[in-house]
Amino acid sequence: MNPVVGMITLMLLAACSGRPVVNQVRDHDGLLRAVVTRRDGVKDGPVRFFAADGSTTTGRYVDDSRHGPWVTLGPAGDTLAIVTYEHGKKDGLQAYWAPNGQLLRVERFRDGGPHGVLYRFFADGSPRQVTWYDNGMPEGAYMEWYKVDSTSIAVTAGQFHQGKRTGRWTWFYGNGKPQRQGWYREGRETGVWRWWDPNGKLARSVDHGQP
Repeated sequence: MNPVVGMITLMLLAACSGRPVVNQVRDHDGLLRAVVTRRDGVKDGPVRFFAADGSTTTGRYVDDSRHGPWVTLGPAGDTLAIVTYEHGKKDGLQAYWAPNGQLLRVERFRDGGPHGVLYRFFADGSPRQVTWYDNGMPEGAYMEWYKVDSTSIAVTAGQFHQGKRTGRWTWFYGNGKPQRQGWYREGRETGVWRWWDPNGKLARSVDHGQP
């Protein structure tokens, strides 16, 4: 083959190999479930998924990895989730909503793991959880609320250090009175732990001693 012709042929093949190809994916009933962009056989470019409930998720792949913001919309067009990726790993702000627009969860990730404060909410907007993270591990204050019934909410309050429970932890009844309280040291129960009945009367105590 003429060297010049051979060089031109290689250049044309290289150019063609990088062209994006858009594929439609359908289920066994023929319903469209995804529109995926591929390049050289791998997912690379915009993508859109169609769920059976009518919600849609749009995002982008780079070299077969999720990258940038991925957005999920409900059947009515309301935003249900915004999840941000950095080459396949969650990174940056993440947020989730109920169909009525109520924020349910907001958190930050760094290099695939939670980093910073996590907030969770019940569907009525009342707090459900506050937890701090440091490079994927709980670190610092922790609070979680539990709905006992329509009028009372129980609470757990404590703290973490390097992913382990530490310091004083308290569990409260829905009426606000303490249900249980004790201390942790490097994730292990230590010292005197106490339990109360819903009226505030001491029910029992256990001394775990020092670890």
